[in-house]
Amino acid sequence: MKTAKIFLVGKDEDDLTPMVETDYETEDVLQTVLTRYPDLLPGDQIDPENPRRWLLVAREMGVPGDVDEMGRWSLDHLFLDQNGRPTFVECKRAVDARTRREVVAQMLDYAANGTAYWSMDRLRQAAAETAEKRGKSLDDEIRKLLADNEADIESYWHTVEDNLRKGRVRLIFATDRTPRELRRLVEFLNEKMTDVEVLAVEIKQFKGKEQRALVPRVVGFTEEAREKKEPPKSKTDRTTFLSQCPPNTVTTFSRILDLAEARGYVIYWGTKGLSVRAYLPKADRWISFAYCWPNGHFQFFFAQLPIPEGEAQALRKQLMDYGIFAKSGEKTLDATLDAKAIARLPEVYDLILAKMDEIVKAY
Repeated sequence: MKTAKIFLVGKDEDDLTPMVETDYETEDVLQTVLTRYPDLLPGDQIDPENPRRWLLVAREMGVPGDVDEMGRWSLDHLFLDQNGRPTFVECKRAVDARTRREVVAQMLDYAANGTAYWSMDRLRQAAAETAEKRGKSLDDEIRKLLADNEADIESYWHTVEDNLRKGRVRLIFATDRTPRELRRLVEFLNEKMTDVEVLAVEIKQFKGKEQRALVPRVVGFTEEAREKKEPPKSKTDRTTFLSQCPPNTVTTFSRILDLAEARGYVIYWGTKGLSVRAYLPKADRWISFAYCWPNGHFQFFFAQLPIPEGEAQALRKQLMDYGIFAKSGEKTLDATLDAKAIARLPEVYDLILAKMDEIVKAY
């Protein structure tokens, strides 16, 4: 195979520096540069109309093979994009013969088991630890990802969970060169799978004198496959949301919305559900404290409440004593709106709003 070259142009246009395509010394080198520079996954090539941006959840993310396991396998990288789509990335050099077939089976194992057994608490913890290692705040990194300083963080994580459970994921094989056999497998899978996006990304390395260049290119994404993928969803609104709710919950959800707006709280509409948000004037920030979903669920979320842990736990116990909530993660109480919950939720919601009024005044 002939060695490819690119040329750097100096200040003098006659001054061309040849850069020769060079293999990565090890697979770890490829993994490391991708960890440091996620944009080597070229988001503008993956989605020209709405270029993908990336949040690294973790490098060497453990993938369980059962509900009780922590990690039977290790995924090279797990990213999230701005639409909350989990993106699995495996790095392989072309000299590794496994890039032909074995790596495809390996990736499908990761996707099948990750979507089944990862919990949101685990993904959030992994992402928080990754951000902390870089001296960053995870919430700030998500706001940057979404290009929205007032982004509803909890709504974003609900979207991630919804995508994960429904198998709306992206699988990327990152290589220095893509063997023909792998390219054909990628094209075939991508054309036949509607919810799963399968891509190969070549990240070629060129060296010359004291310089190095990395050139990424998406391989295996045909226009036919692109047209089959689901377009981004727009946000819902009150009319659409209520029309999708079970009939026996419409009055309850309408009261939740009306009381929130009457008390000066803000309704943030997501692609399916909504959150109720409060502005804390002294802290100059927004927090979400309640979520509603058209499948008949009401959730109280207290992770963002700026109150002492003891006070938060006392409030949690008080709400749990009503007998309509189930635990959903460490900081969320979830109520399915059956007849009992519908009867008791007005009293519960009034208590929540009264507590939020106190918090807004204090913080």
